[in-house]
This record gives sequence, C-alpha cells and structure tokens, in this order.
Amino acid sequence: MNLTSDSTHRQMVKLLTITLIGFMTAAGLLANRYDSRSREKFRFSKLYLAYAMFCTIAFTAVYGNQIVKEYYQGQINLRDAITLYSYMNITVAVINFVTQMMISDHVAKMMSRVPFFPTMRKFRLDSWGIYTSIALAMIKAVGFPLILEVAFIVMQRRQQPELGLIWTLYKLFPQVISNLLNNCYFGAMVVVKEVIKALNCRLEKQLQEVNLMQREDQLELNSKYYRMQRFCSLSDELDMLAECYKLICVHADKYLTPMALAMILSLICHLLGMTVGFYSMYYALADTFIGGKQFDGLGSLINLVFLTISLAEVTMLTHLCNNLLVATRKSAVILQEMNLKHADCRYRQAVHGFTLMVTITKFKIKPLGLYELDMSLIMHMFSAMANFLLILVQADLSQRFRLH
Repeated sequence: MNLTSDSTHRQMVKLLTITLIGFMTAAGLLANRYDSRSREKFRFSKLYLAYAMFCTIAFTAVYGNQIVKEYYQGQINLRDAITLYSYMNITVAVINFVTQMMISDHVAKMMSRVPFFPTMRKFRLDSWGIYTSIALAMIKAVGFPLILEVAFIVMQRRQQPELGLIWTLYKLFPQVISNLLNNCYFGAMVVVKEVIKALNCRLEKQLQEVNLMQREDQLELNSKYYRMQRFCSLSDELDMLAECYKLICVHADKYLTPMALAMILSLICHLLGMTVGFYSMYYALADTFIGGKQFDGLGSLINLVFLTISLAEVTMLTHLCNNLLVATRKSAVILQEMNLKHADCRYRQAVHGFTLMVTITKFKIKPLGLYELDMSLIMHMFSAMANFLLILVQADLSQRFRLH
C-alpha cells in the first residue's frame, strides 16, 4: 500500500469519517441513517431519533440524579476545578443531545449535499500535511480522553479505592460526549485546510507559469496561437479552482451551523475550567505559605492535567481556525501577484472573477456570529481569565489577612 498516494489519503479520511459517524450514532448524537441507493445519502430516521431520545433521557436521569444527590448531601464544591469541570461537561452534553435531535433533519440534508470526497479527488494532498493533521485530530479525540482517564484512575485510587474502573469511565463519559461535536468540526477542518493548501499550490504553479509567459524572451519564443491555447487551458483550470474554493467556503460555513452552539459551550466550559483551575492552584499555594498547611502535590498535579487539557483544546482549535483563515486569504494574495499585462482576455476575466469572489466571500469562522475563531480569541480568553482571577485572588487575600 502506497502511503503517499491520493487514494490512500481518501481511504484513510473515509475510514475515519465512517468511524466518527458510527460513534456519534451509537452515542445518540446523530439521528440519521445512511442509504447508499438514495440520492440523499443521509436520511432522517424516526427509529434513530427514538434511540437518541432514549440516550438523552438515560444520560440526563443518571447524571442529573448524581448532581441532585451530591447537592442534598452537601458534597458539591464549586471551588474544586475537577468537580466544576465535570458538572459543566454534563450540562453541555445534555444541551448537545437536545439540540442535535432538534436539527436532525437539517443535519441529514447538509451531510447529503456536501461534495467532500469529489472535491478531494481534484487535488493532490501533501502526505506530510495530511498525516500530521490526522495525528493532531487523533490526539484531540483519543489522546486527551486517555490522559483524563489516567487522571481519574489516580483520583479513584487516592480518594475512593473501593470503587473500580467503571467509576472512572462513568466520570469520563460526559467529557467525551460534550467534546464530540467539537472534535467532529476539528477533524473536518483539518482536511479542509489541507485541500485549501493543495488549491493554493495549484494557484502558485499557475502564478509561476503565467508570470514566466509575460517575459520578453517568452513573448518572442512562443507563437500567439500557443499562448492563446495555453491561456485557454489555464482559464479552464482557474474556473475549476474558483468553483472548488466557493464550494469549500460555502459548505464549511454550513457545517459550522449545527456545531456552533456546541463549540461556544465547549469554549465557555474550558474558560471557566481554566479559571477555576488556576485559582485552585493558587489556593493550594496560599494554604501552604500563608495558612501553614501541607501542600497537596498529587491533587495539584491532577488539577494541572485538567488545566493543561483545557488549554490545549482551546489552543489547537484556535490555531487550526487561524491557519484555515490564513490559507483562504493566501489565495487572494496569489491572484494579485499574477502579471496580466500580456495575458489573454479570457484569462484576465477568470482571474478578476476569482479575485472578486474571494474578496466578497470574506471567509470567517464565527459561530452564531458571536466571535471569530482565530489566534486573537486566545488573547481575549486569557484577558478575561486574568480579570476573573484578579478579583478572586484579591477577595481571598483580603479575607485571609482579615482573619489573621
């Protein structure tokens, strides 16, 4: 098997897509069935919807009962980052279950109309880029849950040694469900980014050839008929690239719609989790140096694991979205660098049309129109987190010195 061939790349992406769809269906987040004989490949299914409703009711009953029981027993400690993180993930998971059931028909139509694999066949993807992107997606979807599972096992051995491995899986499951839609979007966008990069490579090859054909020696070397024929071929290719660019931008925006609420809730969850995580670490240090208590090294290490995972989740998502935005804007830069002084009329028209479309499209990743996902989002989140922490630390220090 040739690992660098386009067919191998498509097979790997297809296998991962099938696995993801199967897992989402099994988890009750997808109420659609696949029908290969129909024009609409994905169809809304009442049977799958009933199964999704059963999963939603069962999940809400089991974890809701746990929260109510802990509330009446006075075991809820919102100052504990891990406890707060678990409660927020349970809430986000329930909201994801309900919203995905409500938009099942829309999701089925959207998935049936996305020309994902036909678009991939038109480009030769970079092997290193595609494998790196798939590795990052696997780390986010599989690696992070495994790290959290290890952290839960350490917690279980330390706090409740009488409980078994099932307790750790029980704690991990809401966090997997709450991040599943976010991981679906991440996995799709890593492939979209590679397709855009392949499109830009084709544009750069045209840029080199077109600019070469504008040189004086090339004007004398090539006949008018050859130049006309060559520009005609390049125009056809450029029109195809423009159509692919439009399809990618339009369907990437449509794909964001059913994931938007889940992404926003996940980012809020990570923001609050990081804030409380940093505060918990401060609180442990303050108890040690001000209160004279023994430092809980293992507890702080477990808290640091959850804090690092949240930070990595936000960083990876924003970094990917920023790279995707840069790749889409690079297309316009390449088009503007083309020398059209002696170009054919039809080719000029194709370049101007493509440039106008890129300018008008202004591709952005903005879930629910609230904020744009790029590297500036990390700065905004750190700024908000720093403000929250400053207030919490000032309040705690004032209380500590008042008591002393």
